[in-house]
This record gives sequence, structure tokens and C-alpha cells, in this order.
Amino acid sequence: MIVPMKKYAFLVYHADYEAFLQKIRDIGVVQVVESGNDTTDTIQDRYVLSSRISEMVRMLKARKQTPRQPEQPAGGVELISRLQDLKAEQDNLGHHLAAINKEIAQAEPWGDFSPEVLSNIAKTGYKARFFSCPERRFEERWNTGYYIAEISRKQSIVYFVVFQEKDQEIDIDAEEMRIPEHPVNILTERRDAIRRRTVEIGKELDEIASVYLPELEMAGRQVMSDARYESVLINTLREADDKLLILNGFVPESGEPALKSWLDETGYVYFTERPVPDDNPPVLLKNNRFARLFEPIGSLFSLPSYNELDLTPFFAPFFMMFFGFCMGDVGYGIVLVLIGVFMKKRVSPAIRPFLTLAVYLGIATMIFGVISGTMAGFDMEKIDFFSNIKHLMLSDQQIFYLALGVGMVQILFGLGVQAYSKYIQFGLAYAIAPIGIILGVLASIDAALLKQGGIISTIIIYISLGMIIFWSDPKLGIFGRLGKGVWDLYGIVTGIFGDVLSYIRLFALGASSGILGFVINSISLPLLDSVPVLGPILFILVMVVGHGANLMLAGLGSFVHPMRLTFVEFYKNAGFIGGGKKYNPFSNN
Repeated sequence: MIVPMKKYAFLVYHADYEAFLQKIRDIGVVQVVESGNDTTDTIQDRYVLSSRISEMVRMLKARKQTPRQPEQPAGGVELISRLQDLKAEQDNLGHHLAAINKEIAQAEPWGDFSPEVLSNIAKTGYKARFFSCPERRFEERWNTGYYIAEISRKQSIVYFVVFQEKDQEIDIDAEEMRIPEHPVNILTERRDAIRRRTVEIGKELDEIASVYLPELEMAGRQVMSDARYESVLINTLREADDKLLILNGFVPESGEPALKSWLDETGYVYFTERPVPDDNPPVLLKNNRFARLFEPIGSLFSLPSYNELDLTPFFAPFFMMFFGFCMGDVGYGIVLVLIGVFMKKRVSPAIRPFLTLAVYLGIATMIFGVISGTMAGFDMEKIDFFSNIKHLMLSDQQIFYLALGVGMVQILFGLGVQAYSKYIQFGLAYAIAPIGIILGVLASIDAALLKQGGIISTIIIYISLGMIIFWSDPKLGIFGRLGKGVWDLYGIVTGIFGDVLSYIRLFALGASSGILGFVINSISLPLLDSVPVLGPILFILVMVVGHGANLMLAGLGSFVHPMRLTFVEFYKNAGFIGGGKKYNPFSNN
């Protein structure tokens, strides 16, 4: 659900404004309304600095050092400057190391030659030219016709130097190489120096990570807090020659008691009212423990607008069901549950909800694995251990129809949500058309397939047509309603048919995952008897690698395609608008 908001306007004398803002930030429940004033360069600089600090924090956390108490604070600005220098030097050394490794690879076949010797040879009238060619193409006659010094042979390649006299013609079928600028020993020394300095930087970063990471995180929060403070200042309205300052903001009803208690104690003047749609209040979601797990999925598309329903609790059970439908394997479901359970206590609190979600999705995968009769690619119907649950397993044709049936249920449920949403927002007249669609679809299914309602279904179909045609847009006149209703009716008939067919992907993905698992088993099982000793090892290797890859591939498809069904089919039929702004209060956090 969306937490109701209240709109506040604070009137503060300019001399008290700084103390007022500090307390408002401490309470941390007011989201300031932007007045449209442009941001300043100082604010932009602070946001840039905050981004850099966040990058440094991520870099230091990746080093996973044991925290230690610092002997004294490092100082936020100095610490940030030092980290920037170390990071820049580290990146620069990385580029130099890659370049010098390339030079070493080019110079290594030529050994530790001396540039001074080559210079002295040149003074005698000879020119040293470097060549290479495959061993099979190297001709011994070249040694009699030219002054040749073979340097090395590596990977069937001959590296040699020809000392060319002045005006001498060289006729050798070999590739002439560029003379290395430095011998290998010098390049190796430079490489080792770079590596030593890289290790030193790493040790210093480890020291900073273990001692000063909390201080750096605090500095990042302070920079962001200062940026937001300055942003609030430029969004403050000024009246009466800048003597009276006005701040507008939104406060969730759950945060009102603490704010109003302080305002009443201090005597600050304020006004409050319920926001209207044009105010575009921010959105704060509040759901139960189950639906809360699916909020990040919904936010991938868009937050709901403030004046509509939050669809998270409505799509959450369907998403869980669709994931299980697509993966549909008892073995894979067990793996997901085990990963979620055993990893939950070993990760940061921010990651734990995602692992809890993995447990729920694993349970759904196990349930639909039983329905499809699949366990790690094996047919459960052929395993005697599962004989007691064979009656729960469905054929491919039954699963196909189940996918269509589930799709129809979600579409009709979405239309019901749309009717309820329009009723609470605009009144009963706007809910009649979606209710008519639901009645028309149900009556048509009965008339075409079930044939239980008889003449009653036919009557309901005509009634639903009238509801759709004449209440598609209640604000129009009778002829406008008629024209728009007929046009909407055509879109409804074709749209719902197409939407239902989209749910075939649930069956297709589940079948493809099961087939791929079966193929992996058919490849691995013969290995048990093919080789006496290595057979079992190869069997385990193929099973682990094959089913691991299939699990990841099926997991990706089982996540993406339910999202598609949710955001396209369900959201459309539920009348989702979206475009809400996330509630982000002015606070110290």
C-alpha cells in the first residue's frame, strides 16, 4: 500500500531558520518540495564528491579487512585526497604494467643485449637487423652468405640478427622485427619496481580499509547531507524582504506525531492539508513481510503514482507462481532453497531479503516441479519413490492449458483491481466498464466451453456489452460514449486474446528447461559404465557443470519472463499509471 502523505508549509523567521532546518533534518520525515530553482555549482561539486567517496568505499569494502580502531582520526578531506592519489597511482601503474609486459614479450627472445654494443657496431659500418622466421623455413645457406647471430629459438620460431655491411643487399625470407628499445633485464627491473609499488599501495589501502573505512563512510554521508542542506536552502521561498522564510514539504502520516509534537512545543507557525493530485506527492510503500520482498521487482518498472493502488501485493503471488512454472524442477527448487537458507546469515542485512525471496521462489519451483514431474531432469513418474504423488503430476497438454488458465485468471484479476482502483479514485461510474469486461469474458467462456449457464450467459454477454460501450468514458456525452465504447470493445476482444496467449511462455520455458536437463542426464549417465575409474568422476563433473549452467539459464528466463507478464499484461489490465517519485526525506542519513 501507499502511505498517505500530508502537505506542510512552515513559516520561519530568518534568524531562526538555520536552527529550524537542523531540527527538521534530525527528525528526518519531511521531503522538501522543490521550488524549481536551479542547483548551484557547490551542490553539484558535493554530489560529485559524494559519488567519488562511494566509489572509494566500495573499493575498500572489496578488500575485506578486519576492522580496527584508529589511534586518531585521519580527517575526512585528507583521507579522501590520499585515497584519490592512491587510486590514480594504482590505475596508472596498472596501465604501465600492461604496457611493459607487452614490451617484455617482444624483447624476451632477444635476451639481455646491450644498446651500447649495437651503437659501437654501427660505428664500424655494420647495421644490426633483427629477424624471425619459423624453424622449417630457416635456411643454413644464410649463414654462409651473411654475418648471422642466432639469438634464440622459442615455440618453433628462430630469432636471429643479421649484421649488414654498408650497401649490402639482404635477401632473406624472414620477418624483420623492430629493435627493442630496452633489453629484457632493464624491462624486468622496471616491471618488478611497478609490482613492488603496487604491493605497497595495496598494503596502504588495506590499512585504510581496516582502520578508516567507517570514517570515510561518515564523511560520505556528511557530504551528501551538506548537499541536501544547501538544496533545501535554494528551495526555500523568501518573503517580506527575506525576513520570512517559507518551506513546503510532504510528511507521511506515520511520521507526523514526532514532527507535530516538536512544532507545537517550539511554537513555529505551520499549515497542513491533504495533497491534491496536482501536488504530485512522493510515494512511500508499506507492505507486509511477503509483499515487501517483491518491491524491488516492481521498482524496476516504475513506482505507482501517489493516487493509485500499489500493485506489489497483487502481483507478488503471481510472480512467485510464474517463476516456479518456468523453472518447474524439484531439484532446482531445493538448490534455491538451500542457497537462500545457508547464505542468509553470511551476507550483509541489505542482501538478506533477496535470499529470502530466493527461498520463496525455490518453494514455488519445487511445487511446479511436482506438477510437471521433473527432478534434476529425471522423470519422477518412472521413479518408484514418488509413486504416492503421481496423481499430482500433469501431462504436457494439461500444463499447457494450465498456463492459459492461470493467464486468464491474472488478467481478470487485474481488471478487478482496475475496477476497484477507479471506484475509490473517481466513483462507481468509472468502474462499470472493467466490471463489464470481466462479466463478458466469464460469460463467453461459459457459452463457448463450459455450457453451464445457458440463456443466462447470453444475457450477461449483452449486459456486459452495454456496460463497456456506454461507460467506457463516463465524462463524454451519449454519442461520444457510443463511439469510444465500440472502438474500445474491438481493442478489448483482440487485446485479451493476445494477452492470454502470452502466457504460453510459462509452459514453453518450463518444457525447455526440463528438456535441457534430460539431455544433460542422457549425456552423463553412459559415462558411469564407459570408463571404470574415471567414469563416475566424469559423470559427477558433467552433472554438476551441466545442471549448474541449466539452473542459471533457467533462473534468468524464469525471472525475466514473469516480469514481462507482470509489467505488460497485468499492469495494463490493472490500469497501472506509474511515474511516482520515491519518498526521500531531508534527514541526517
